[in-house]
Amino acid sequence: MKWIESLTGNYSSSASVVDGTLIISLPQAITPVVWRMDLGHARASALEVRSLENGTHVLTLKTPKGDVHDIAPFAQRGKAIEALMAVSRAMEQAQGQIRPIAANMPEIGTVSSAAPVTSGKNAKRRPLTGIIGTLLLLGLIIVLFNMGPKSPGIPATEPVADQPPAATGVPLSADDFLNNR
Repeated sequence: MKWIESLTGNYSSSASVVDGTLIISLPQAITPVVWRMDLGHARASALEVRSLENGTHVLTLKTPKGDVHDIAPFAQRGKAIEALMAVSRAMEQAQGQIRPIAANMPEIGTVSSAAPVTSGKNAKRRPLTGIIGTLLLLGLIIVLFNMGPKSPGIPATEPVADQPPAATGVPLSADDFLNNR
């Protein structure tokens, strides 16, 4: 085994954090790659090793939205785990180097803390929930107004067919008034 390592240069996976950016060097991957990620935008992301049916093991990034991004495939699971542990060590040593993200500069694949994540059935129900809530609020207001004290209303009187109604402000005898009732 030593002669294979000497032929390949004995490179191993490494990771470091520089100015809030995670830099991963993966020379032992099937396709060697140097990968970088701004840690300010990936606070809730996760790195993991996934085993595929063809026998390869892929170091992946899983975002808060549930998107999975392949970083690098490895022929041996141990090499993929070694790369994952290099990232873990770099992140542990990076305390204080991770900058907060700018408020108005979201990056693709990240979630702003100002907007809740909704997907699937819940996202489709949101407008319906708003309409139902508005209707319930209006119904409650109507019920509260109807529960208040009621003013005594003046009953509407209809004029007798044979006598025209008296004009407002015109003196009227008691007999005429009582006959019109």
